[in-house]
This record gives sequence, C-alpha cells and structure tokens, in this order.
Amino acid sequence: MLEDVQPFPIVAGDLGIPGATSVDYTLTNPGPDTPTAGNLGASFEKAVHRYDAVEFTADKRFADRWSLLASYRYSRLRGTFEGFFRDDNGQSDPGISSLFDFPTNDPSYTAIGVPQFGYRGDVRFLGALGEGPLPLDHAHQVKLFGNYAFPIALNIGAGVSVSSGKPLTALAAHPVYGNAGEIPEGPRGSGFETVDGFRTRTMPTYTAAVHADYRLTIHKAQKVVLLADVFNLFNQQRALDYDPDTQTSFPVLNPDFGQPSRVNLAQLQTPRQIRLGIRYEF
Repeated sequence: MLEDVQPFPIVAGDLGIPGATSVDYTLTNPGPDTPTAGNLGASFEKAVHRYDAVEFTADKRFADRWSLLASYRYSRLRGTFEGFFRDDNGQSDPGISSLFDFPTNDPSYTAIGVPQFGYRGDVRFLGALGEGPLPLDHAHQVKLFGNYAFPIALNIGAGVSVSSGKPLTALAAHPVYGNAGEIPEGPRGSGFETVDGFRTRTMPTYTAAVHADYRLTIHKAQKVVLLADVFNLFNQQRALDYDPDTQTSFPVLNPDFGQPSRVNLAQLQTPRQIRLGIRYEF
C-alpha cells in the first residue's frame, strides 16, 4: 500500500501547534512505525484490504441449437483501504488520496475537535475502529446467459444479472480540506437514513435483457439480419447508491443526504431501453 502522509493529527492546526500548518507530505507505506508529531496521542495504522471469494460456473458451449453460461459468486471485501480509487467519494488520486494524510488512530479528533471546533464523525473509523465492508463489497452475484437457435433462422437470447447491495456509510466533510465525503460518522457499513428508510446496504438489484435476430437470405452468401434488443426488460428503477455526505463542505450541511444521487447525478438503474437494427452480410 502506498499513500502520502504527514505527521500531525487533524486538530493540530486548529490548536495552533507550531509546524502543523506547513508540513511536507511523504509517500510511504503507513503503519504503526510511521512517525507522528503534536503530542496528542495519535498514530498511524496498517492498511487492510482483504478479498475472499468462491465462484461456481456452468458452461454449455453452443451445440444442439443452444448454449448456456451461468455463474454464482459469494465474496467478501473488507478492510480499511479501498485501493488507488475511492468509490466512497469518487477520488482518483493513486498513491496520494486523502485516506492517510493524517494519523487514523487519533483520539484527539473527538476529544478536542468535535466539542471545540465542530468536527463531525470520527477519524478512527478510517482505521481499525472502522474496519468492515468496503464500498465495492457485493456478497452475492448471479449471472445467467443463454440462447437458442430455431431451425427457421431465428435466434433468441436472454441474460439475467443479480447482485446484492453495496454497504452504506455516512461521511462528514474534512475539517482541514473542507471537501465532502471524507470522515466516517460510524463504522463501515453502519448505514444511514435514506429516502427509502434506514439502510445499511442498498437494495439488491437485478436486470434482465433479451435479444432476437432473424436472418433473411437474399442470394447465396448475401443475407439481411433483423435485430432487436431489450435492456432492463422489467424496467427496474432501484437505487444503486445514496448520497452518503452529511455535509457539502465543512461545516455546511448537505440537503441531499440520503437521496439516490451523487454529485448531482442520479443513482438509479437505467430505464428500459429498446434497440432495433439491421445488418447486411455478404
């Protein structure tokens, strides 16, 4: 794991501790031995990223006019570090994200920062205290695809995908940087109140698609193929995510907290789509 760090805890700047507002960041592998400063009892912790999965698949190659591909995966993605891309707030800064800029094992954040300076959440939930399901943890995933070719030049196919929901964690704005989606207000996956009620995960989602094509022979190798595809056949509109930011910036509250949107983009399944086509083969 590679991230940029500096030695002072978050509250050090507001307390006016000398050197806390003008420090150098070091690119390193943070851990308990990473030096800290400020004498506030803060320390760094080792990052954890643990993925375990088991998958079962069935593959029937095309024969006797039909084929089938099916799979089921059970997986667990847990820890304190997502990787080079943060799905929780959309930050894409490989090696220099805001995750370990400040010590994570820091009791001064809540002991001093919350009552004196109006901080929200607890920076320790970014470390061992908040170890739990990471944002891309989808425990159950099922996929099923198949097709059948009729003797009358008609081919029919269908696909179904099912996925369990993603974990939800409320996030406060960063007291130093001011940007939203930084400090957890509870352990990972502890959930929050949404427009659909209190949830620790989004609802499971599923989508079905169908395909049909009919081949017309014009002359020898010349053919015209009529195609039709329907995506999201049953027009499912479940929320894929909810806005987890309790603040838009420090200390401004977010009126869209818990809505099915992120950064003003709707987080709902794409509505039913129908695609028609024609292809000439020669």
